[in-house]
Amino acid sequence: MLAHYLDTLTNVPVEGGSVQVRRYLPYDPQARARTPLVMVHGGPGNSHANMYSSLNALADTRPFICYDQLGSHFSPAELTEDLMRIERFADEIERIAQALDLAEFILLGQSWGSAVSVAYALDRPGRVRAMVLSGPHLSTPRWVADCSALLERMPEDIRESLRRCEAEGRTDSEEYRKAERAFSDRHLCRMDPWPASLDWSIETTNTDVYMTMWGPSEFTCTGLLKDMDHFPRLHELKMPVLMICGEHDTATPETVREACALMPDARMVVIPDSGHASLIDKNGEYIEAALRFLEGL
Repeated sequence: MLAHYLDTLTNVPVEGGSVQVRRYLPYDPQARARTPLVMVHGGPGNSHANMYSSLNALADTRPFICYDQLGSHFSPAELTEDLMRIERFADEIERIAQALDLAEFILLGQSWGSAVSVAYALDRPGRVRAMVLSGPHLSTPRWVADCSALLERMPEDIRESLRRCEAEGRTDSEEYRKAERAFSDRHLCRMDPWPASLDWSIETTNTDVYMTMWGPSEFTCTGLLKDMDHFPRLHELKMPVLMICGEHDTATPETVREACALMPDARMVVIPDSGHASLIDKNGEYIEAALRFLEGL
């Protein structure tokens, strides 16, 4: 049974349009007084809804704020390339903080949401009490290299299908979708079948935003994010940081461990037998790790 309620549902003006924001509050007054948690979803072009389905237990423990980034499902907009800058996405967090009068808060970023969270924290460190970076996308060159290495461990027919379809421009073909799903079953979500919330998240992704910012697949980035790399500045993040990844994550434990070592107050949890969606694959273990970190913050 949920121990929290929807307190606020509002649209917050941002550059290029407005974003839908939901704030959940715990019934318990002591929990309501804790530092708010702001959740930053992945993509680009996904929605917060799938994350809320997995992480709503955290809303029982402190104020919990979710939003859809501009151009995502609950915040529809036509985005020009100028509106797809990571700095503009990070500024959405500041607009939300101002609208909800948040002096200080904790960021929880999933995948691309980690990139946005770090961009915000580097620019406005005084606002961020702590961060949880989940399956973090912190460097596109490293992400592509890691995914390419994971692909090399897949069966030869899967590798050849993906490479052939990309070379021939057939990334919308049934052959490509089947091969990509085989990779995703191993490295995105290892549950069988996938939960309906994840299927919904993929079906409702703004593919125009995803294709423009990223590209046709995890292994090939041709979009605006191809040179994004936070690694040179990770040492500037002085706040407590929890890095979470799955054992089989596309944000590989090796790369996450290297990122963790660059931050002065960071720790790392690897969730066994889980993929990039470790918050789904091993939800109980994920929630336990997050709650241990958040205790006292």
